[in-house]
Amino acid sequence: MPKVTGRKRRDAGDGSIFERADGRWVARLKLADGTTRYFYGAKRAEVKSRLVEAQRAVEDGKPLPSQRLTVAAYLEQWLTALPATAVKPSTVDYYQRYVRKHLLTSEFASKPLSRLAPSDLERLYARKLASGLSTTTVHHLHAVVHRALARAVQQSEVARNVADLVDPPGIAKLQMLVLTGQQPARLLSALEGERLEALFVVALSAGLRRGELLGLRWKDVDLDRGVLAVTGSLQGTRRETLVIGSPKSGRSRAVALGPQAVDALRGHRARQLDERLRAGSLWTNLDLVFSDEFGRYLSPTTLTSALDRVLRQAGLPDIRFHDLRHSAATLMLSHGVHPKVVSEMLGHSSVGITLDLYSHVTPTLQREAAEKIGKALAE
Repeated sequence: MPKVTGRKRRDAGDGSIFERADGRWVARLKLADGTTRYFYGAKRAEVKSRLVEAQRAVEDGKPLPSQRLTVAAYLEQWLTALPATAVKPSTVDYYQRYVRKHLLTSEFASKPLSRLAPSDLERLYARKLASGLSTTTVHHLHAVVHRALARAVQQSEVARNVADLVDPPGIAKLQMLVLTGQQPARLLSALEGERLEALFVVALSAGLRRGELLGLRWKDVDLDRGVLAVTGSLQGTRRETLVIGSPKSGRSRAVALGPQAVDALRGHRARQLDERLRAGSLWTNLDLVFSDEFGRYLSPTTLTSALDRVLRQAGLPDIRFHDLRHSAATLMLSHGVHPKVVSEMLGHSSVGITLDLYSHVTPTLQREAAEKIGKALAE
């Protein structure tokens, strides 16, 4: 039998793994064009995993991920392409803030995207938590990373989404704060004469979301019938990106208005007409119910500042604007409004969501129901 001499010839797709003198591990892959691709890592398991992924890509006829494209360069490409997709402008802004603040400044930003490892993300999240960021913020950061890498997988920039291999911290549940007892009346009293009084009255009595209020147009308001239609929601965070998009539920809904809201809106419309006359040619006619002094979109931060100021003046607890919506729902339910009606007014997709969110009101409703049943049986 003839003796075989020389190095064994490797076929395309063959790979090998070895340890270098400096302790780093290397995986080597032979490609069909005669070239060789190398993968480096601190552990044998790391390079083996990347070798297997590359071999699978070769077998499937897919291009191998670029070793030159960095994490930062890919994220910039991803952000640039987002406005051309179906993603809402407010969501684009949200992604941009997280990427630029947390990812482009990370230690792995200059690392090749193909070499991004689960341990990189785990270290990033640990550092962010140690710096004082909340678990909710870090959880949202993980969601942005996962979304970006999912697109990278679709484009064959990477063979796998390493974010799938990382467990993000859980989301801390925000405490729901509501105005109770005489507090709603105290807030309405403190709002008298405020430029945006009507906006807060509608928020507290009808439970509209902030974006829905800021995107409300006069064509959708019928004060004679005491009803408005929620057909849009203001989206975006900066004035140049603000635009009216579809409501959160994706569909429009009719909302009945109480007498206080109708009166407040009548007075608001009269004051807005005076502002329009004073602005003259500077007025921007967007048909907005709640606008600035020149008819333009109001910034969401304007509402936050106004609410904080009025709450301090009234000596009321420090609550978020969204808590006005929670307060409205709690008031409706605690005063006997059927949960199905409350769900429709709030724009929830099901009454189950309403009951789950406002379970703190349920015991009171059950007690009232039990008392009514008791009286009926005693007759």
